[in-house]
Amino acid sequence: MNLFALMSDRRIVRIPLTADVQREMDEIFSGQERRFRTSSEEQIPFDGKYKPDDGECLFIDEYDDIDGLHEAIATPLGIPQIAADAAEFEMIRALFMGKTHEGRRIALVQNFDKRRILSNKGFAIFHSADVFKKVEGVGLTIGANLSAILEDDRLSFFNFHSARQIFDLTQYFREATDEDLNDFATSEALKINDLATFIATSDNWIRRKVALVMQSGILERIDFEATKASALVFGINIDTEANGDKLALVLPTKKAELKKLLRFLDEDYFQSVLSSTPHLSNSKRRV
Repeated sequence: MNLFALMSDRRIVRIPLTADVQREMDEIFSGQERRFRTSSEEQIPFDGKYKPDDGECLFIDEYDDIDGLHEAIATPLGIPQIAADAAEFEMIRALFMGKTHEGRRIALVQNFDKRRILSNKGFAIFHSADVFKKVEGVGLTIGANLSAILEDDRLSFFNFHSARQIFDLTQYFREATDEDLNDFATSEALKINDLATFIATSDNWIRRKVALVMQSGILERIDFEATKASALVFGINIDTEANGDKLALVLPTKKAELKKLLRFLDEDYFQSVLSSTPHLSNSKRRV
């Protein structure tokens, strides 16, 4: 199997490997595939509400592989090699390898972020043969688990947010209903001063963003101080109030400000705020 990178501009590039590294990479991804399949014995259609429990995963049938993962796997020599510089590596959105097994096309996909880049920016060293050596050039580390498997046109994944950072899932998602908005408002992490007005002014865009925020589980693990500091970088002021013995995020009453906040909560740059926050377990429930 060849190693590929899906870039943030949706290009696919090939990462050339030596023969011995290629064999080891095959073993790593094959082992991750076995663990993924063992942990997903029960597959549940993605509906934007269900959160999988242990032994379950979500799937989307008839997923449109518009990025061309299967095509890249089938014709690797037609894929350009990645440029060996830090700027190019910072554009990597996902790593993937793939194969054809019993007539089925299989892409094994890992999410990727900048923390996994090994760069000679500054002065970086690594341990080898009982000594530390300087990092020459640019490199990357391979993640411990797959984020998704695309098998023919079935996309399987455990975590919606991780999958959405790689794949465009917009067309497979639905807008929040009035009942969903009511459920959203009951979150201990939120303070909505006028629920009726919030529901009445929620247009299609707001309802879709609310559904995405609910599915991601962001509010279950939000760090208010870190969130407020991060939001200020993007010119967004976040207000909080006491909600019992906890803090709650106050949703703006003005529609434009509400949209800015929901977009901030849903976008990838906000997720970096949560990277150091312990994730709650994925309990089985409807949100």
